[in-house]
Amino acid sequence: MRILVLTPTFLPAIGGAELVVLQIYRRLAEHHSIIVLTPYLSENLLNNASSNEYNQLINFDVRQYYERYSFMKIRGHKITQGLIPPFSLSAVIALRHEIKAFQPDVVNVHYVMPTGFAGFYAQKVMKVPTVITYNGRDVPGPGTPFFWKYWHRFIGRNCAAVTFVSKYCRDIICGSTTLAGHIIYNGVENSVKVSDNQKQKLRTKLKLEDDEQVIFALQRLDYLKRVDILIRSMPKIIKHRPNTRLVIGGKGPDLERLKQLAHQIGVAKKVIFVGYISRHELPVYFHIADLFLFHSTYETFGIVLAEAMSYCKAVVSVANTAISEVVDNGKTGLLVPTFDHEKFAGAVLELLNDRIRREEMGNQGFNKVNRFFKWKTIANRYEKVLESVASG
Repeated sequence: MRILVLTPTFLPAIGGAELVVLQIYRRLAEHHSIIVLTPYLSENLLNNASSNEYNQLINFDVRQYYERYSFMKIRGHKITQGLIPPFSLSAVIALRHEIKAFQPDVVNVHYVMPTGFAGFYAQKVMKVPTVITYNGRDVPGPGTPFFWKYWHRFIGRNCAAVTFVSKYCRDIICGSTTLAGHIIYNGVENSVKVSDNQKQKLRTKLKLEDDEQVIFALQRLDYLKRVDILIRSMPKIIKHRPNTRLVIGGKGPDLERLKQLAHQIGVAKKVIFVGYISRHELPVYFHIADLFLFHSTYETFGIVLAEAMSYCKAVVSVANTAISEVVDNGKTGLLVPTFDHEKFAGAVLELLNDRIRREEMGNQGFNKVNRFFKWKTIANRYEKVLESVASG
């Protein structure tokens, strides 16, 4: 097959959606001809969420275009609550050009906002079967404009097929009674073994005492991730488990606010900000962690949760959006109400105080990842959908 993929962000931006495109299509590129079409990244993304370390994995063509023309330039988006969609006209122009040059058998568009209208154009005007993948923060939910869900439905109904990254994702767009489209979860790579020497070197680098327990968090440092809840939970945690250190990985615009918060509530010495963690260093961080923590207000999947589970780590997180589809409350981790740092701290203490239960949860999480969240499995499911659509 010749597959043309359109995505509004791609490497070197590093996030869940970008890694989904990379991991799926570097596998499909072994048997198919792939072009990924994406706009040039903004300075903000390049400064706060980018790294070149994954570029060596790319085994397909990447074509870029300038984002010049968009419905976003029309005034009144906030007033109309998304009635004016932020569709990109530059994406339509770029996609039209690539379709003429590449002659794809099928188009796969990731995100409806801002690239969904380009998918509609490919399907209806260019007559190329198009699959819409709902896989990002534009999916209707907390903080998204009211009318976006109607645009999501309109685009999906006018394309050949749709895929959803979770049941939550499908329910929020189409309603809980629908069986429309294909639910295809995200995946993770195989966990990597590390030596005791590597683990000790990292503990020394972080200045951890031999008896200190590590609670690890990894995410983009963005306000919507609400990492401040993790920090606010620390006074109660260290009151009962003073030999506990919170290690926070990731970079983003919320960093300075979080550092100031840690100083204000007197836990700065118990919180370590390590910045961006490379894919080669990350396995060591997971191995030295006793627990993985994650507090986000909105996830259509949450790859980092599955990644922690692949390293046999029990998870403490929150019961919102799609998180409960990844983490089984009481089995692979504990889920607490969103924004409740007291209950979050209580769940952390409950598992820090019970090593046997913590390890049992970690093992169950590992088994779940192997059943549902492996990239090879995910890529095969995408391939079947794309082949079915391409063959009519």
